[in-house]
Amino acid sequence: MLSIAGSALSGLHAASKTVEASARNVANYGTVGTPGAESSGKAYDAVEAVQTSSADGSPTVTIRERNPATVIAYAPQNPLANEDGLIEVPNVDLAEEIVTQQLALHSYKANLKMFEIWDDMQQAVLDIKT
Repeated sequence: MLSIAGSALSGLHAASKTVEASARNVANYGTVGTPGAESSGKAYDAVEAVQTSSADGSPTVTIRERNPATVIAYAPQNPLANEDGLIEVPNVDLAEEIVTQQLALHSYKANLKMFEIWDDMQQAVLDIKT
């Protein structure tokens, strides 16, 4: 029965990492930079959470830079625009981020429910023994 709790805990961690990556993207959505700039003047590099299964079937999430992490936009009025009027913006779609966060929320709730079921099963075992 311990594997139920371990599986639920892995799922909670995976959902948390997914929300962490998405929250970073939303928080940095408005950052812009000059195309080709180094460190200062560079746009935020968008990230994504990639979920895989380990050998025992538990989910593992790694956060990696999105490909492409930034895109070029035309905004000649922006002070960071280059001589062609181009800026670099994070490759972030807010609608996609909302969907990602909602899916992670439902995953989190499902894994919490697994803890409730595990607790009920433990209680049933204790009731049988007494």
